[in-house]
Amino acid sequence: MNHPSGESIWGNINTALEIALNIYVIAATDENGIEREGIMVPKDKAKEVLSDKAISMAEQDGDWLCYGEDIKDVPMYEMLQRRVAACKRMEAKAVEMMEEIRRDGKLRLTDYFGECPPPVQQGKDSPLPVPVRNGIYFVQSDGQDFFAVHEAVADHFMSDMAVAFGTRQGEYLLYDLTTAAVPLFELRQLYEEVSDLIVSEDSLLSTLNTNFKTYVLYYNELIQEEAKIQPVSAPVSLFLQKQLDRSASEPEPSDFKEDAAKESHDHGEEAEDFGYEP
Repeated sequence: MNHPSGESIWGNINTALEIALNIYVIAATDENGIEREGIMVPKDKAKEVLSDKAISMAEQDGDWLCYGEDIKDVPMYEMLQRRVAACKRMEAKAVEMMEEIRRDGKLRLTDYFGECPPPVQQGKDSPLPVPVRNGIYFVQSDGQDFFAVHEAVADHFMSDMAVAFGTRQGEYLLYDLTTAAVPLFELRQLYEEVSDLIVSEDSLLSTLNTNFKTYVLYYNELIQEEAKIQPVSAPVSLFLQKQLDRSASEPEPSDFKEDAAKESHDHGEEAEDFGYEP
């Protein structure tokens, strides 16, 4: 539909200015030469820009709804209301985009944004988080160690399945030392500091094959044959120094001490391959 023109209920239209989509401010001159103003909205577009209540208050003139000087504030108010709502949506989207840029910038643009903040310390008596690198830490809660990965690292460099194994705490995903096998496996080739944490690659692969069979199937379906996770005969959950230290400090059950001593010579060479003493 064209802009309003010609005759109107207020006289001959001199100007018609579209102040918003399908909302026109009209200046007209009546038969007495008096200038009149009003707002016109095409009937077939009215429901897109006005409420039912506002529509019911208009005077109809052919294909147009007309609001004279006494009620023109009604469509003006609803137009401004819609603009405010649109501005709020744009503001929320802009804030969301800024947050994403800020978060990702803490990985890639640290000179400007700084580094990822460390995980929140759990309890006043808990030790401080131990950094591995920007966005990756070891933390302790209730005496238990966790591998902590910042959400920006996870979003960019970890699979959805690896993310799903973590427990979200603030901006971090926490993994116990067994579940940590999954993010460690995915991040070890990306970050040298993560690769250096792994004291036994065979134990890492054995842990994945033993405790995370669904993940192994998922991973192996996505890559070429030579890069698939292969079955490995090795101790489970002894791929981190923390696990070795914990294993070494745990007393052996008395029923197995004699058998362990008997077999220590036969398996001593194998144990050395995994970086710990039997």
